[in-house]
Amino acid sequence: MSGGAKFCLMVVLVAVVASGWWLFDGSTTRPRVLRSRLTLVVETPEGERSGSGVSEVTTSFPGGMTKALGYAIRGELVGEAVVVDLGPRGLLFAPFETQRSLAQGGMATYNAALAPFPQEKFRGETGKGIWAEDEYAAYLDEVSRRKPIGELPFEDLQVLVRFRDPIDPTSVELVNPLDLAASFGPGVTLKRAFIEITDDPITKGIETRLPWLASSNVSPSLFPPRDPRLGRRTMSEVMLVEHLRYDDFRKLPR
Repeated sequence: MSGGAKFCLMVVLVAVVASGWWLFDGSTTRPRVLRSRLTLVVETPEGERSGSGVSEVTTSFPGGMTKALGYAIRGELVGEAVVVDLGPRGLLFAPFETQRSLAQGGMATYNAALAPFPQEKFRGETGKGIWAEDEYAAYLDEVSRRKPIGELPFEDLQVLVRFRDPIDPTSVELVNPLDLAASFGPGVTLKRAFIEITDDPITKGIETRLPWLASSNVSPSLFPPRDPRLGRRTMSEVMLVEHLRYDDFRKLPR
């Protein structure tokens, strides 16, 4: 093959790749990375206890056919459940699920990072023309630049749980954020929950609290599969906690 033919072939291949990218992705907005710290403060008869964790969300903005199909924004979460050590009373966990998502079968990915920071209060510059930033990307830029701190209403919290025995994942129990005393004893109350945008490193090490997480890099259910001979159960017959998975306590990078 002559040099000119090779050059033409290369041009064709580049054009095919470029047109494929534009058709199926076509993104003109770079991904945004945002880290946030969730802190829970608990009042106990022995004094105030708190726990916090930094998680990271990478938001991508595909275009082309991907956007046309309704997948305009994708988010990938990396991090761990927040843990509050209440001493002899046990450990309080805030995994990446909500009560609503558990009621629908679980496997959601929830992060409270932006809940206290409405988009109308953090509008960024979008610019003009074809390379103008997406409005949501500009919002993320503004939040990242200003590093706000905001109170998180308890109704915006993810689900809270405890383990009767942290070595046994099936000992998990739901905790009512408005009635921690029912799970941890008289005088224990959730005092505050707040979010701060940060550049701090992602929190690691939850396996020291929940050693069974170290047994798998995938996300099985906390509960083993039921014997199929027992038959299928309706949603009302399934406890909410049975929908919890390893990913709800530790989200690893893909």
